[in-house]
Amino acid sequence: MIDSRYQWEFPEVSNQKAVKTISEAFGVTELIAKILVNRGYDTIEAANAFLRPDLSGLYDPFLLHDMDKAITRLMQAIDNGQKIIVYGDYDVDGMTSTAIMTWALELMGANVDYFVPSRFSDGYGPNLANYQRFAAEGMQLLVTVDNGVSGKDEVAWLMSQGIDVIITDHHELPEELPIATAIVHPRHPEGEYPFGGLSGAGVAFKVASALLEEPADEVLDLAALGTVADVMSLTDENRIIVKQGLENLKLDPRPGLAALLAAAGTQLSDIDSSTIGFTIAPRLNALGRLEDATTGVQLLLMDDIGDAKPLADHINSLNQERQQLVTTITAAAQEQAAQLRDDPVLVVAGENWHEGVLGIVASKLVEQTGKPTIVLNINGDEMKGSGRSVPFFDLFTALDGHRDLMTAFGGHASAAGMTVPTNNLTALRAALHDAAAQQELANAQKPNLQIAAKVSAADFTKENFDNLQVLAPFGEGNPEPLFMLDLLGVNQVKTMSDGKHLRFIAQTDTDQLPVIAFGWGNQASALAGHFSSLQIIGTMSQNSYRGNISYQLMLRDMLAEGAAILDWRTSHLTRQTFNKPVTYVFFKENHLQQLATYIDSAAQPLMWQDAMNESDIQTMVLVDLPDSLDQLQMLLKASTPGRLAPMFYVQSPVYLQPVPSKQVFSNVYKFVYSFKNINLQTQFDAMINHLKISNMTLKLILKVFLEAKFVTIDNGVLNAVPNPTPMKLTQTKTFQRFMAQRDLEQQLIYSTTAELETLLMNLSKQES
Repeated sequence: MIDSRYQWEFPEVSNQKAVKTISEAFGVTELIAKILVNRGYDTIEAANAFLRPDLSGLYDPFLLHDMDKAITRLMQAIDNGQKIIVYGDYDVDGMTSTAIMTWALELMGANVDYFVPSRFSDGYGPNLANYQRFAAEGMQLLVTVDNGVSGKDEVAWLMSQGIDVIITDHHELPEELPIATAIVHPRHPEGEYPFGGLSGAGVAFKVASALLEEPADEVLDLAALGTVADVMSLTDENRIIVKQGLENLKLDPRPGLAALLAAAGTQLSDIDSSTIGFTIAPRLNALGRLEDATTGVQLLLMDDIGDAKPLADHINSLNQERQQLVTTITAAAQEQAAQLRDDPVLVVAGENWHEGVLGIVASKLVEQTGKPTIVLNINGDEMKGSGRSVPFFDLFTALDGHRDLMTAFGGHASAAGMTVPTNNLTALRAALHDAAAQQELANAQKPNLQIAAKVSAADFTKENFDNLQVLAPFGEGNPEPLFMLDLLGVNQVKTMSDGKHLRFIAQTDTDQLPVIAFGWGNQASALAGHFSSLQIIGTMSQNSYRGNISYQLMLRDMLAEGAAILDWRTSHLTRQTFNKPVTYVFFKENHLQQLATYIDSAAQPLMWQDAMNESDIQTMVLVDLPDSLDQLQMLLKASTPGRLAPMFYVQSPVYLQPVPSKQVFSNVYKFVYSFKNINLQTQFDAMINHLKISNMTLKLILKVFLEAKFVTIDNGVLNAVPNPTPMKLTQTKTFQRFMAQRDLEQQLIYSTTAELETLLMNLSKQES
């Protein structure tokens, strides 16, 4: 079976009247209206604000806490030519925030410069050493963007030196805020801003708008970039920012982004929110991970595409280097994770693992294993790294009680960064094991996934795809609608990107549908088999190739009931047969003993009785033939492997042996009766040649005759019994066993794949 990664929800709309009203008012299908109502847009006003976002829906920037103080101080600095430093951050939200604030201040004629800290030498957020250096160089006003609220002590030092500080931030607020000239934050406890979900770039955009006394629409593309890259909720004001920002990016991209998109091979007509998430943001983030994020701000502020092109090409190549680092480190981390498969929280560590990409590696392991994961780089007696978590496990809480094991630590429930003495690796693993027990991680429910509708392949059409686009842009808080399909099966299963991803053709009751499955490469062999039922969940996607447009499903989750049955039946066993890290199950003890030395050390050889007690077999290979279907059924009902691969090897199949006729039995008896004292050791082959039957057929007949007492064999000498007691030879146990074996082989070895799959699925069905 393939277990789903999520708990699937199929919400029913209780307010059918609202669905009908919205459908009629906005000319959308009932499916679109149902999705809107399910997401809370159940009135004409709410649906209108969602479906028709424009700049008139933006809130007055002066509703933000301390915005009036911030603008007053900024205008004072501009009028007096005071030196302003914009202090940013090394991620995309930080780069775009820095670019927006710098652009707005330059436009107003300010004496402004910007600084983007290094991930490696400066760290995140306020840095006293940097502040002191800027002060010594004549800074008179510091403006933080996408950081600052955690800098109580650092800001206090600046203020004590007569240097004013304006903090613009959106991160979680500490218990004690800095005492600054102004703190512009959408969730400030003393503020009343209508929407608390702005990104750092969103807050910078609001400051720019307040400075200009009108929406700063020239930087909406940057605000959209920061909003999507920082995974902010694409609702309310963020929806307006991203919708309008994407339109600006599509119609008239700034030179730096145009050059970056060209380097990535992206057409302007293809731009949507996923372009930010999967094309622009990873490339800009590569700067902060591997080099200097200041280059990213430079690119965003460039006026000439000719100047921007070399920089964009460099960033693109740097992203390729980042991808290779992630691939290499992830492979090594996966090997460790496999060895730690019993740990509820994974902590993997290696030497020369680039610290700038460890968060990405941790995310990939979380995605692949479903477990919270920490990835650390070992540098002598110190380890540094990042952790990512899963819903229902608070990583910050798990680590917070063990600060004695770390020299530095910070983060939140789903992500954390830390520095750990190398000697504390074992202790850290033990502490997280205990934390998993305390938080009952083993009993945690899967995260929910809301399904819009159940559909078939025939529903993937241009009309339906175009209808769905009225809900775009998609992202956090406004996910692409998900659809469920029941499949009859899949074919043409192929891996991509060195086995990381999959593509296959799904067969529904109406038609076939191409499916792309990112991150599902490890299920390639399972999908090659057959399940009792198979369902997939995904989004509707448009694919354009050489002018031809088609539609496909981008897989999000799948559920397959029953073991995936892989037809590995063979008539030959070689060393290569046993070189896979799977569980080889034997029905004959002598076969296990004979083949034990050929089996890979990473594999698990078991007798069938022992396999019945194993609960976590991933791939069970049935090497030889069971004695009966009852024996096979006992095994399959007791064990539930993810994949079942029957080989059913038999050295001498009896199915290929013809069933002796009454005439053949008679011919053999007459021969034995006519020739006395036949020496089987020396005359057996002569009997075969004379009777014109096979070796196996003659052996079978002689065994039947022995059981029926038609012949005797003493010391290898064969003689007929004169006038034996008449009996029906086909009723002997020997003949019955032969026929039963023949029938068993017919069902398990000489059946079609479809027939075998049906039989094995029926045998494995659990009692209800």
